[in-house]
This record gives sequence, structure tokens and C-alpha cells, in this order.
Amino acid sequence: MLSMPVDRVLPELTAALLSHRAAVLTAPPGSGKTTRAPPALLDAGVAGSGKVALLQPRRVAARMSARRIAWERGVRPGEEVGWRVRFEDRTSAKTRIEVLTEGLLTRRLQADPFLEDVGVVILDEFHERSLHADLALALLAEAQAARDDLRVLVMSATLDPAPIVDFFEGDCPVITAGGRPYPVTVVHLKRPVEGHIEPAVVRTVEQALDAQPGGHVLVFLPGVAEIERVRQQLGDRPDVDVLPLHGRLKSAEQDRALAPSKRRKVVLATNIAETSVTLQGVSAVVDSGLQRAPRFDPSLGLTRLETARISRASAEQRAGRAGRTGPGTCYRLWTDNEHRLLDESDRPEVQRADLASAALEVFAWGVDPRAFRWFEPPPRANLQRAIGLLEMLGAVAGGAITASGEELAALPLHPRLGRLILEGHRRGCLHTAATVAALVSERDPWGRSAKAAGLLEKVAWVDQRRTGADPLAIRTIRQVREQLIRVADRWGPAPRGNEDDESAVLRAFLAGFPDRVAQQRAPEGRRFRLASGRGAQLDRGLLSAPLLVAAEMTAGRRGEEPIIRSAAALSRAWLQTQIETVLRFDGEREAVISMTQERYGALILSEKPSTSPPDPGAVSALLAEAAAAAPERALSMTPAVEAWLARLRWLASVRPEMAFPTFEDLGPLLAEWSLGRRSFAELRRMDLRNALEGRLTWPQRQALQTDAPERLQVPSGSQARIRYAGAGQPPVLAARIQQLFGMAATPMLAGGRASVLVHLLAPNNRPVQITDDLESFWERTYAEVRSDLRGRYPKHAWPEHPTAEDAEDRPKRNRRRT
Repeated sequence: MLSMPVDRVLPELTAALLSHRAAVLTAPPGSGKTTRAPPALLDAGVAGSGKVALLQPRRVAARMSARRIAWERGVRPGEEVGWRVRFEDRTSAKTRIEVLTEGLLTRRLQADPFLEDVGVVILDEFHERSLHADLALALLAEAQAARDDLRVLVMSATLDPAPIVDFFEGDCPVITAGGRPYPVTVVHLKRPVEGHIEPAVVRTVEQALDAQPGGHVLVFLPGVAEIERVRQQLGDRPDVDVLPLHGRLKSAEQDRALAPSKRRKVVLATNIAETSVTLQGVSAVVDSGLQRAPRFDPSLGLTRLETARISRASAEQRAGRAGRTGPGTCYRLWTDNEHRLLDESDRPEVQRADLASAALEVFAWGVDPRAFRWFEPPPRANLQRAIGLLEMLGAVAGGAITASGEELAALPLHPRLGRLILEGHRRGCLHTAATVAALVSERDPWGRSAKAAGLLEKVAWVDQRRTGADPLAIRTIRQVREQLIRVADRWGPAPRGNEDDESAVLRAFLAGFPDRVAQQRAPEGRRFRLASGRGAQLDRGLLSAPLLVAAEMTAGRRGEEPIIRSAAALSRAWLQTQIETVLRFDGEREAVISMTQERYGALILSEKPSTSPPDPGAVSALLAEAAAAAPERALSMTPAVEAWLARLRWLASVRPEMAFPTFEDLGPLLAEWSLGRRSFAELRRMDLRNALEGRLTWPQRQALQTDAPERLQVPSGSQARIRYAGAGQPPVLAARIQQLFGMAATPMLAGGRASVLVHLLAPNNRPVQITDDLESFWERTYAEVRSDLRGRYPKHAWPEHPTAEDAEDRPKRNRRRT
């Protein structure tokens, strides 16, 4: 058997796990850790009489790892070495090394919290930080509290072991293996790829085939669509097999891509081939640098697949595929500069995933997820949303799992779909409900070609020979349906006879998706409001209705509403509504109104004026809040009130020692003024100036009258109004020049602290001079102004010595005029 770099550290690893409850093994890609560590631990007796359970993130990796271990040990798959993945169980009573996908371990832990038949659990490729792996590690740590002989090994090629060591409180040695067995030359582009990635991939594949004669080429692409486009562009080649590798393929097709072959192969793969899978004879890797990653949008409750750049850790994993069985080359379709900008590692799924299933698992474990010791705590807001959904589904109540929740936790489904199955069983439409659950959880067999089809229409198609369906997708849906029916059989015989009852099926669906009820915003419109409060749009071709339940939704473009892709009409009678009396401020009436509403979540199904008297305190508080948001509408803010406030604010800035209130924020006063009132009209009837003035002390009122008077007597005997513009602006006295004859100096206010700004007006009442130094004006500027005014207004008298003249409101005639 070929020696691998990890072989040198296996004695150290087995010794560590014989004396410690956990260990970390870090080893680069191609070092052999996946296939060599499990047998070494079994043979060294670390598992005792139990099994070694090896967790893999993907089904393909689980099958291939088990087969490789079996081959190296010279045993048949399914005997000493077996695997267990979705729809496939290749284990037996003889199995001592069991390779399984991560989600299956958490389900086994729920059924057997002590893992009685397992001695060692290995979490492989932990650097991917899947939610299942994180949860499995946390649950295993709790299981170890009751089983001191249970051992845990965490393995990865690109992993910082420090957080794991901390999690196990230091009782966790770290073993490091050497490098990959063969060198890999990494080639970056000199210029970034522009436009679609496929042409660059095709050019690089052809370059790799020419540069690496005899070896296979492994190509990493983000998704199935890109794989098919590259496959078409590469075309049929007489000497090369171009094979796809992704999760939608049948097991046999996946095996064909991975099996040894004398003919050269170009394997077009998603990141399914990134870890744990050895493709014999690969001499070149072509890496697009892209992946399709799920991103959960907590505000919408939707998970969307986004095409994103991989991390440097993933790039290292992919490059390692070229050095498994010989020297190789990795062609990266990005530049050196772009590589430096990549994230160091992938963001853990616990920080970006829908947490409903994980939270239910923890509740089923007997712990409130908010108090659970997670390996890495999830965002609290996301966790609270998940718990809120579980409460809505009836799976959780009062911080503990319910009987229904325990039934949901037993299903290999999201709690939403589990609730659908449970309700379908109760309503006698289990077969149809299971078909609906499979349709919603699996890939749509008809894709966008049947986007106008309703949910129940597609249910009928599953068992019909309808053209245009993807056979593998139909087969998967039928398999999932049968699996769900078998799981539901544990609940006992279900009532029969309602399989064709659409209302029973839709009510079962509604139980799983209570927040997906959508209400039409306008008659016959395509815009809806969801029970969660968010808006949504109905996809073109789908029949609209006043009330729908959205079976399938996709997030719209950034900033746009989500799209309802599949839906069914609902009867309002099916909804468990609430009747409540609400107070709200009606903007059109400008008044607080009391309404009795029938609600479902955020949807108002009907409302009418309430006949019960509302709470006066709540009415006044709501009115005050509305008035504070629009005081200019709520209060009678007349010019006289605005002028009074300007006077007050100016004087407050000039005489700070008086501590004048400036009434910039009327909120506290609005709360008082709103008592006993219900509308803006009632507030506007209040004498606002009198109400404000009443807030001043007696000395403040006196000072306002004397230091900031509304009017000032001018030499003509008239009372001229003073205009105040507020703090920081000088008051303005505007009067005709003839009214100011005899006023030698500028008037002063606030006990001589501030002067007014004098606007000297011509007979047409327009300023001819603005000054705060009247004395200087008479001495230096008046003669020039006089000359101009005599020419423009010859009938008026313009004396040479104005300070010696009597001022008059009606100017004297010029007696010299002939």
C-alpha cells in the first residue's frame, strides 16, 4: 500500500486519543488523513468495542472515502467498512468503520444521546464549518460528559486549531502531518477575467490538456448551469471524456466521473470535489474561483444561492486535488492581486444560515438554544427569529419542546416541512402532503418552463408522464415522498379519504408556512403583503387571488421585493385570526381613531370603528407622538407666534443668565397639551402664544417686554415694529428716513447690550441704507443718499441737517420746488 504523509503521525494520533477525550489533526490536502486515520484508530483500540464514525460534508465524499478505506483494507464495502447517506445504507452488523454525512449523526444523537455503539467520531473537513458539523461537535462535547470513553477527532487541511482546543478546555492535543505527497505548481492569470467565466475556462482546459499529456483535468465551476455551458463549448473529443460531477447526478454517474480510467478525462465539478475525494490520475486543476453558496436573509426568511468568490482556504483545497497521485498544476482564473483580496476562510454557516432546524435539534436535546454551549454562538437576532418560527409552528412553547416538536425533530426535514407532514397525517392527506413537501424541498423538475403552474397542479404532475420534466428530479421527489411516508408511519395509521381534498392539503401546507400567507394589496393586483409584514410580488402567469399561501419564494434583486414563484389560493375561514381593538393616528383625518380589526399576523383582514371607549391616556400619547412628528400641522403656528418665539430666542442668546426656555423641542409640552384631546383640530384651537408665555417666570416676562420689545417709538411719534430673526441675528428696525430725522444714535436693546440694525427706507418703502451706526450714517453717508433721493423724489423735502429737523410720518413737501 502506498505510503502517505499522514502515516508518520498516526502513532502520535492514536496515543493522543487514548489519553485525551479529543484531538485535532491538521494535514494538507492529499496527505491521506481521511482514509488512513479511521483504520489506525480502530486497529489501535481507541474505539474499544465500538465503531469509528467518520463524518463527511457530502454524499459523494462519504461513498468514495468508504470505498477507498475498504479497498486499502482488502474488504468488501458494506462489511467492515460501510457508508450511510441519504437514500443509501451500505452498512451491516459487521461494520466497524462507518462513513456518514453530518446531518445523520445529529439525528442518531437524538435517538441515542450516548452513542452506545460508537467509540470515536471523526469530523472531517471541519474547516468548511457547516452548521451540521458545528452542532455535531457541540452535542458530542455534551455526550462526553456522560461517556468518558467517547473520543472526538477534528480533521482539516486548513484549520486554526486554537478555537477547538479552547472549546475542549485545553484537553485536546494538536497533531500536524507533513505536506502533500507531490508538488503542485500554481499559475495565476496576468489580467482579470472580464465577462462570463466559461470562455476562459475552456481556453485554460485546452491549455492544460496540451501541457499535461496523459493526465486528467479537474475543473471547478460554481454550478450546474456553468458545467453544462462549458461541456457544450468543449464539445465531443475523440480522445477525452468530458464528464460532469455534481449533486444532482445519479450515484452511477458520479462514480463514473471519479472511477479510474485509461482514457483521459475532463471532470467538470462543483465544490463537491473540493474535499475528501481523490480523483486518480489528475495532473491539472482548473479553478474558476467561484462557488454557489447559500445565504440566509433573516429579514425575508429566505435562503438564496449566491455566486461568490471562494476563500484562500478553499483555493488551497482545490489546488491540492492536482497533487494527490503525482506532480500537478493548478490554473487559477484570477490574478495574484485578486488572490490577496480573498477571505482567509469561509464564513461559518452558523453565522449565515437558517437556524430553525438547528434550534429544534437543540430543543430536542433538552436545552434552550439561547443557553446552549455552541461551538460558535450564532447571531442572537437570527436565533430568536428561528425560535419565533418554531413557536409559530407549535414545536416550542415556554422555552421547551412540545410533543409536536418532538415529532418534527424526528423528521429529516426543515421544521416547516415537518409540520406540513404532521398536519397532512392528521388530516388524512399524508401522501399528497408528502408530495408537496418533496416538491418544496427538492429541485423543481420543470424549472422555469412551468412557472405559471400552481402548487396543486405540480403535485398532480409528479405521478404523471408529463413531458419536460427532469427524470432524476422526479425520481428524487418520489423517493423523498416515500421516505417521509415511512417516517410518518410511526405516528400510527392515518385517516384516509382526503387525498383529493384540496382544502385539507392546503390547510396542511398552511400549518407549515403560517407566515407565508399573502394578502392582495389592490383588487386583481400582483403585489401582496405577507403575514410577516414584508411585501412580495406574484410571478407572471400565476393566478392571483385576495389571499394566497406562497409555496415557493425567491428573493428579488437587492432592494426589491421577493417573488412568489408558486402559490395556492386560501380561504379566509382557514386562518386563525385575532380580533383586537387598536388605536392609530389617521393622517387624513388628523385624529386618533379606535378600530376593531381582524388580523392575521401583520395582515388586516377587516376593520370597523370600535364601539368601546378608548383609553384616554393611550389616545393622548398617540396624539402627542403624531404632533411631535409634524408640529407645524398640529399647532396654530401663526406669524404672531413665530415672531414671539424669535424675540424670545434672541433675548435668550443675549441674556443667557436669565435661562429662558426656547421651546425648540415641544415634545414634553405636546404630551401635556394632548391630554383630553384627540385631534390636531383641537390642538390648533389652543392659544399657542398664551400657552408658551405661561411657561415663563414673571422676571422673564418683564425682561421680554423691556429688553426685547415688539415695537420701538421713533422720532416721528410712530411705534415701529422690530423684526427678530432669532438667536445670533440682530433685530431689525425698518422706518422711512423722514421718520428718523432727529435720531442721532442707533437704538439699543437688552439694557444696552445689543443694537438694532436700522433699515432706512425711501418713500417707496425700500431700503436705501442698512446700518448699525446711525450717527456715522448722518455724518458720512447721508449727503450722498440725499443727492440720489432728491433726484428720484423731488417733491419731498431733503434737508441738509436731518438731525436738526423734526421727524414726520408724512414727509414735508419741498417748498423750493417751482
